[in-house]
Amino acid sequence: MENDFLKIAKQAAKEAGEIIQKYSSQTYRKNIKYGDVTDFATDADLKAEEKIISILTKDFPDHNIVAEESGRISKNSKYTWVIDPMDGTISFAHGVPYYSVSIGLLEDNKPVLGVINIVSFNELYWAEAGKGSYLNGEKIHVSKINTLGEAACSMDFGHKNKRLEKVERYVSPLINKVGYPYSFGSGVATLGLVGKGVLEAYICQAWIWDFAAGVVIVREAGGVVTDFEGNNPDWTKERLSIVASNGLIHNQILEALK
Repeated sequence: MENDFLKIAKQAAKEAGEIIQKYSSQTYRKNIKYGDVTDFATDADLKAEEKIISILTKDFPDHNIVAEESGRISKNSKYTWVIDPMDGTISFAHGVPYYSVSIGLLEDNKPVLGVINIVSFNELYWAEAGKGSYLNGEKIHVSKINTLGEAACSMDFGHKNKRLEKVERYVSPLINKVGYPYSFGSGVATLGLVGKGVLEAYICQAWIWDFAAGVVIVREAGGVVTDFEGNNPDWTKERLSIVASNGLIHNQILEALK
């Protein structure tokens, strides 16, 4: 039987996805962030986040929240909900189908639960620490490819103001070593693809809300997640460097990043 945390997170992810779907065929405003025209939120992001927060705070009023659009709500709880209402806003705005709702839960700054809704594909992923990973109710597992030269790996480039440093840090060292490089424009969706064995790895620097839910899904599907040095990521930070893989090629990726 599902615990309340998972049940409510799934409800919030589904309802946020319904809001995003309603906006997908409408005209919406772009709210530019940080003065970068490639970094913006739409009405769909804002309304989806409002819905998620309203559902979570109704059932868990004493929990902390870290949300991409509205920031941090601190209640001095050991539980922190980490929310990205729509990861892949640029994809959404251009009609590319990789955009996702992400709801993760940290307990004492460790990811313990994740729910991802890849809206266009009607794919709902979820995982709890120690209980396996699921996609629409079916258990999923990472792939068994064990050489980097055969592996399909995703590396996102991000917004203009961070792009060159990302290319230098992890795209250039890996681009000629991986079998097939991809970029899907949604870290959340990509972590789901690693969890279900479509991709062998995802390497990226981004915000905590891009990773918190997906990390649980990858680990519970049998994969490995570390920072670029091979350590556990520091979930007290807002920006992180992540290598999420099927485990079999993990050390090969870390070696290439040295």
